[in-house]
Amino acid sequence: MNGAGQLIDDLLLASQKHQASDLMIRTDDRIRMRIFGSVVTIAPDKISPPKREQVKAMVVHMLRNRFEKVDVERIQSEDFQYSLENVAHFRIHVMRTHDNFGIVARVIPQVIPTFQELHLPPVIQDLCNNTRNGLILIAGATGSGKSTTMASMINYIISNKPVHVVTIEDPVEFKYQTTFKGTVCQRQLGNDVPSYSQGLIDALREAPDIIVAGEARDREVIQLALQASETGHLVMATVHATTAIGTMKRIMSSFGLDEQDAIRERLSENLRAIVVQKLIPLKEGKGRVAALEIMVCNSVIRHFILDPDRWSSIPKAMEEGHTLYGSQTFDQHLQRLIENDQISYEEGWANSVYREDFAMRMGRE
Repeated sequence: MNGAGQLIDDLLLASQKHQASDLMIRTDDRIRMRIFGSVVTIAPDKISPPKREQVKAMVVHMLRNRFEKVDVERIQSEDFQYSLENVAHFRIHVMRTHDNFGIVARVIPQVIPTFQELHLPPVIQDLCNNTRNGLILIAGATGSGKSTTMASMINYIISNKPVHVVTIEDPVEFKYQTTFKGTVCQRQLGNDVPSYSQGLIDALREAPDIIVAGEARDREVIQLALQASETGHLVMATVHATTAIGTMKRIMSSFGLDEQDAIRERLSENLRAIVVQKLIPLKEGKGRVAALEIMVCNSVIRHFILDPDRWSSIPKAMEEGHTLYGSQTFDQHLQRLIENDQISYEEGWANSVYREDFAMRMGRE
């Protein structure tokens, strides 16, 4: 192994050891890790900022087992999965920057965490116990833990039910055991399938019970995901949005005004739940906890979905449905996290959706 190859493997091992979520490397810049949400810089006297050829050699090392050889000098951006056996998996993003190279490595644990380890509420398990047709959307900003939550849900389902799950991923991250009642066929964008839309078309011919559609990022993928949910499959997908209402608006924005009534009707019929999450620093400063907004589609919310003028009423319906359905708004959950002394009021307020109302809710007007 060359020196750069040894260095990148050592840095990845250190990231996993220090519970970092990300490792960040850039030509002529100090090496950094994101630990519990904060960027930590490695002093240059410990590890010198890497030169261009050194970063390039790191990329070559991580791509050495690729079936098709990659000309690193032609890369503008590249996503792939890299593993250190029996330690951890990493989602690697390589970028070109000022004609130099940068690497961002996301640490993917080898063992998929349980609902209890992620502190997910019982409603998440309830959603997984009912795998009939429908659409479940997992939303949040980049780095909010969407992939981990979804992997935990899939792992729970296949450990309890004899189902066939087909996933389309970019790239494949978590790996699932083959000894459970259910099985997972993972297809990687680029290597196994050319696009999310083709993956969804293929999935309908692959005898799935559950389809994990990757990211619902464009009109065709959303149409195919809805179609699959209408034809007897449970479909799960991620969306880059920060609230349940924002998730639906993101979906609607992919369609023309003349199509939106029909899409709202299909959503009201097929959407089972939207789970949105943010990672909030714990009060003692060692770790983060997920704050969750959960919209479980009951008859009231389905009625509101049909009328965009009533969407502003959905958060109140979510709060009122907490006991019966397990739904909750971000602000409702943030309040409980503060009351349970898990996060500070300041963090709760900073991450709340309606800050003035949140301050009043907490008696801090």
